[in-house]
Amino acid sequence: MEIRVLGCYGNQLPGAKTTSLIINKTIALDAGAITSSLSLDEQLLIDDILLTHSHIDHIKDLGFLGDNIIGRKKTPVNIIAHKKTIDTLRKHFFNNELWPDFTVIPTPDAPVFKYVEIEAEEKFELDGLEIFPVQVPHPVYTLSYFLRDHKNSVLHVSDTGETEKIWEYASKEKHLKAIFLETSFLDEMEALAKASKHLTPANIETELKKIDLSQLKTPIDVYIYHLKPIYKEKLIREILKIKVNGFNIKLMEQGAIIKYV
Repeated sequence: MEIRVLGCYGNQLPGAKTTSLIINKTIALDAGAITSSLSLDEQLLIDDILLTHSHIDHIKDLGFLGDNIIGRKKTPVNIIAHKKTIDTLRKHFFNNELWPDFTVIPTPDAPVFKYVEIEAEEKFELDGLEIFPVQVPHPVYTLSYFLRDHKNSVLHVSDTGETEKIWEYASKEKHLKAIFLETSFLDEMEALAKASKHLTPANIETELKKIDLSQLKTPIDVYIYHLKPIYKEKLIREILKIKVNGFNIKLMEQGAIIKYV
């Protein structure tokens, strides 16, 4: 499994792009930095876009992608998400007011994008991977994803506050190699983090200790992402102080390629 990090921040400043990963060159996980990071040829390789939720930092490049690839692909690109996320895109994004509705142009029979609805805790296949979505707490309906190939499993934990179910599943994940875990606000901003259902560095230890490691091979890589760039330097100092037995905690780096083979 190859994961290319296009963007890994929770807001945008020069040099800091919002959340977007490319998996095995053809699957995008969130769309915060697709068109700002990929060449047109690389954009044309994308067949599926897996969305965690509808917040703008996770979807914003969908519109520009549609504009770039229209008339250049033979089949629609699948936008895969929960019904609530898709309903938000229909109503507020691809609505012919904010942006053209690329799910019906150039024609309804051959559009640029096609919506594909999924449900939490119902696995599905996608380009040789098994995907297992699990809901996590956030102000809008949000999914996290286990990504599995025949040898490895990676858990992408989307924007979330304190959570439980995702860790129950992680404890049973036989081939878990890595966790991508969001952390947005400084420890001193715990009240804001709780109100917006995000994590602070202090929460990293609390959340990871909810995983039962008895059935898992360790150490497990934990890549911290979604830092708010205006707090970046202090967040990094707080994160690098954290040590949790069984986990190798590191910062996700924009432009990095993460491989598990």
